[in-house]
Formats: sequence, structure tokens, C-alpha cells
Amino acid sequence: MINERTKDIIKGILGIFVYFFLNIASPSILAKIGINIANLSAKKVIFISMVISILILTILIIISWSKLKNNFKDYGKNYKELLKRNVKYWLIALGIMFVCNILISIIFNRETSANDQTIREIFDVMPVYIIIESMILAPFTEELVFRQSIRYIFKSKYLFIIISGLLFGAMHLSKLSTISDFLYIIPYSTPGFFFAYMLYKEDNVLVPISFHAIHNSLALILLVISKILGVM
Repeated sequence: MINERTKDIIKGILGIFVYFFLNIASPSILAKIGINIANLSAKKVIFISMVISILILTILIIISWSKLKNNFKDYGKNYKELLKRNVKYWLIALGIMFVCNILISIIFNRETSANDQTIREIFDVMPVYIIIESMILAPFTEELVFRQSIRYIFKSKYLFIIISGLLFGAMHLSKLSTISDFLYIIPYSTPGFFFAYMLYKEDNVLVPISFHAIHNSLALILLVISKILGVM
């Protein structure tokens, strides 16, 4: 009989595999059924991306459902205390990110990262998608992969936090052509480290999911304001 530790490792590996496999292999899978991404309009590509995101999230929820049920019960009873205990960690992460982004911007004369630029371009084409993806799909999916799945595998506090944060940061580097592109792993990894600590501390993935959603919502609000003011 498989023990609980082995089951956790299998869940973690499966969650990570599903996330990366479907994201990487989707164009090839679609091509086999006659859908060529290269020939589709931007809106159709974005729509397909949303469908794939929903599929990935659904599978991740199924994988972690037994733990998520308990997390939802705990969160429903104690969400105020859970958020209150951890808001300081998110604010620290936010401050570190802000300083790092300012320094990279000044030293390398960069307005923004490649990842942020991509988000702005997609927002111009299909803003509803960015809203749903940023505020709902990404927080749940990324926390279930980069926090919960990795937590299943690594029980060591520091190993879990370091690996979780670095993988999360690396995943947000959409272009690596200059030194500044590589340096953006620092501001992107920072919230990953703190979200991982929240999960380790509370053993409830809904806590980092909540702060991830708040974080993305704040970034989205700033993006909308910048568009309205014509700053970017």
C-alpha cells in the first residue's frame, strides 16, 4: 500500500507535470486536430489560452481536492485572522518588488519587464481575459502549482521556500536577451518566497491565493489607471 508521503510526492509531481505539459504541448496537440495557432487571430489565441488555463486549474483542483476541502473549511471560519496574520508579509514583498523594479529601471533604463509589456499588449486586445486571468485563474493555478505542488514534494522549510520562489520568478521571465531580463527574477521571485512562507506557516493554500489575487488586482488597477491617464 502507498503511504501518505508517497501520495503527496505523486500529487506534487503530477500537478507540476500537468501545468508545464499542457502549457508547452498545447500548440502541438491543437495542430494534430487541425487547429494551427499561428493562423488564428489574437482574440482566438487568447480565448484558447483561457480554455487551457481553465482545464489546467480544473485538473489541479481535482489533484488537491481532499486538502482543498479542509482548506476551504478552515478559511471560511478563520479568514479574517489568516489574512490579518499574513498581510505584513505581502506588504514587505510589495516593498522589495517596488525597490528592485525602480533600481532595474534606473540602472538599465527600462520602463518595464517583458512580462508586464506582454500583459499590457494582451489587455489592449482582450481586457476581459486579463481581468479573469489575473484576478482568478492565475492566483489559483500558480499557487496550486508553485506552492501546493512543490510543498507536497519538499517538506524542508527552506528548500521549499527557495525552490518555490525561484521557479515562480523564473516562470515570469518571458524574454531573456539582456542582463536586466535576468535580474527581473529578483522582484518576481520575492512574492513567491513570501507566498511560500505563508503556506508553510498556515498550511492553507487559500492564504497565498488570496494575497496573490490582491497583488494581481492592484497591478491591474494601476495598469487601468495608466491607460486612462495615457502614461503607458
